[in-house]
Amino acid sequence: MTENLALTSVHKETAHPHELVLCRHCDLLQQLPPLQVGQEAACSRCGYLLDMRQKDPVLRPILYALSALLMLVLSNLFPFIGMNVAGNSHFMDFIDTSSVLFEEQHQWLAVLVWLFIQAVPALCMLAVIYLKLGMIWPLRGLVWTARVLYLLKPWSMVDIFLIGVLVAFVKLVVYADISLGMSFWAFCLFCLLHLRTFQVIDRHALWQSIAPAPQPAAPEMAGRNGIALNLASCSCCTAIVAVEQKFCGRCGTKVVLREPYSLQKTLAWLLTAAVLYIPANLLPIMETVSLGSSIQSTIISGIILMWRDGAYPVAIIILLASVVIPVLKIAIMFWLCYLAALPGHKRQLLSTRVYLVVDWIGRWSMVDVLVVAILAALVRFDLLMGVYPGMGALVFACVVITTMLAAMSFDPRLLWDQRKQQTVEEQGG
Repeated sequence: MTENLALTSVHKETAHPHELVLCRHCDLLQQLPPLQVGQEAACSRCGYLLDMRQKDPVLRPILYALSALLMLVLSNLFPFIGMNVAGNSHFMDFIDTSSVLFEEQHQWLAVLVWLFIQAVPALCMLAVIYLKLGMIWPLRGLVWTARVLYLLKPWSMVDIFLIGVLVAFVKLVVYADISLGMSFWAFCLFCLLHLRTFQVIDRHALWQSIAPAPQPAAPEMAGRNGIALNLASCSCCTAIVAVEQKFCGRCGTKVVLREPYSLQKTLAWLLTAAVLYIPANLLPIMETVSLGSSIQSTIISGIILMWRDGAYPVAIIILLASVVIPVLKIAIMFWLCYLAALPGHKRQLLSTRVYLVVDWIGRWSMVDVLVVAILAALVRFDLLMGVYPGMGALVFACVVITTMLAAMSFDPRLLWDQRKQQTVEEQGG
């Protein structure tokens, strides 16, 4: 790596003049060009982002993460949202989105909501601060902390929760007066700062800063596939590792040419999601009690009811998030598994880009579950009106989680291999 790629003076002397990188999606070995601040390097074959340069790579992430944590604390100190119906008022706190579910005997759903919108985001911000401070001072456990950070990152859903809050507003504004507390604005800032923190961090550069990796390949090898050179990219820290070493010398992760039984694992998760999706649509996702009468709503019936009430934007959002995206993701992942098992197919670039989109958008299906958590915490007026979660909410959350696990277990490099899947998995195992 050139001096432009060195993020701190601590590790500048370890920078490699001809750093090579293996694309994690198409397995192409290529040499990183010298980058200036604000520039990015993408894979020349599939377009996957390989590296980038950020201004003030240590100070900015620390300040963003610290500010985000401060906003998260403020989000839990003051009223979050208020609701007034026929002279009756009720304010919910941010923590009520999970505590109310726990009180209603939906402990598993309460734990999931708490993890997704509070615990995991907070741990990610703490990990970022610790890692960036480790680029200044010799702190211990940096490698372990980085592994935890990128393990937890996909499960941080504060942005999805914010969309869920907006959806809940649109559903309730025709029935009641909604007021926003100080914690709501603090949470909006937390969401923006949380997202911005990850935007100013590059995974490859971060790993190179805390633990520079050796280069087992020579510059003249660039342009060839890693599998042909018996080289693999570490799934955790992106380091290039000779497969005969078996474990990454930087983070200790087991390294194989291809993830063993990747298609089998992906298909197992997809079949589980497909099976769970049936009861998720048949079981009530929430129960609405109004003046002593009770109405149980499934995902589909809730969408129909919102459409009849004229809440077209909300109905479309829920339709996309709870019906279209899960079904399309399951179908597309089955199609990708078929292509990966088909030797010599010609749709590598298309399938890789489709996989990136599906992997990113799948988590947004959790918005319906978070809307239920918000309504259950906010609409609590005893016999006048109340919203209670149904078993369908937990089952649908499991559908979203299993589809995310399916995307994570899929090895996109298989789409670029010009050999039968059995041979690849034998070498990877």
